[in-house]
Amino acid sequence: MESLCHTCRNRPRSNANSLSIEREEKYHALTKATRKVRLYRIQKISIPNQNQIFAIEEWLNPTGSLFDRLYPHLFRIAESHGLIVPAVTPVIEVSTGNAGASFAWCAANLGYTDCTVIIHQDAPKARIEQIQSYGTKVLLSPAGQYAKGYVAKLERLLSEDKHLKGGTIGTNPKRLYCVSKINPRGREVYYNLADNVICRLPRTKIDFFVGVAGSGTSVSGIGKRLKEHNRKTQVIVVEPQENPTVYTFKFEGTAVELPSMVHEIFGIAPFGLPYKKLNLDLTVIDRVELIEKDVWKEGCRLLAKCEGKPVGRSSGAVFMHCLELAKSVVRKNMLMVFYDPLWKYDEKYPFLK
Repeated sequence: MESLCHTCRNRPRSNANSLSIEREEKYHALTKATRKVRLYRIQKISIPNQNQIFAIEEWLNPTGSLFDRLYPHLFRIAESHGLIVPAVTPVIEVSTGNAGASFAWCAANLGYTDCTVIIHQDAPKARIEQIQSYGTKVLLSPAGQYAKGYVAKLERLLSEDKHLKGGTIGTNPKRLYCVSKINPRGREVYYNLADNVICRLPRTKIDFFVGVAGSGTSVSGIGKRLKEHNRKTQVIVVEPQENPTVYTFKFEGTAVELPSMVHEIFGIAPFGLPYKKLNLDLTVIDRVELIEKDVWKEGCRLLAKCEGKPVGRSSGAVFMHCLELAKSVVRKNMLMVFYDPLWKYDEKYPFLK
């Protein structure tokens, strides 16, 4: 197990009720899989003005995303509060793919046997097949509707289940329960991730954190904690030019409304949802930058060819903004995330047995 510095060891932990030793061991095994924080410094691509770009390699986690840190925490919260019971409570989540795979992996390892993920019909097939590989059922929401479609389907299913089974969550363990990534406590794992990054870079001041926002959980958690370590750290969110969701929330106070999904960076910029359906802290975000399709595609190409990092589209977008930012600042340190691998955008899951 990776040793933690004094700061990380002494962060307060707020768990509800104690679980059995056997359950604690299961949760320990899951969290151990992501305990090591891998940092990579961009070194083969020329970065202007003596700036440095560091990437947290979350794409190397068990299912290939930073959500693998989140779901053991969310399941443990629900289980310790008596809201879910292994092999009894049916659990559900909505996703564009990455969160769904992490949810399915976690549920399978914890003994939850009735698991469902709702994902939009036009999601990359690799994502759907990966979720199914863990024994989780997949329900498809309408193509083109993206997050708006799968949230509407989830709310309908939860309402129908409540009417059918009665009782309340926590008293009727057979009630359908959503292990939701928009739980505000989900940010706690990303506070810990930021703490560990700081511990790994004790002599390095993080000047910029550049990320993306889907549900908002990770960017809000990482960004908040980095600012607590260094109040001058700026948090920048990158979004596809076609769909400025966070920009519109922050600077116009409204939600983006589109007739159908117009961008290709799955997992970010969910249009058509109200702010309360996200886990996004707008006060943490300093700037929102829009990026064109040909630019993030070039980012993916450069990272794969030059750095040997075949990472996904959101990572390519964030990296290209870091490169652009490096043209206007000198001797600054930028932090980004390699969110997922490039195969997550394919039409075939490459690891089917």
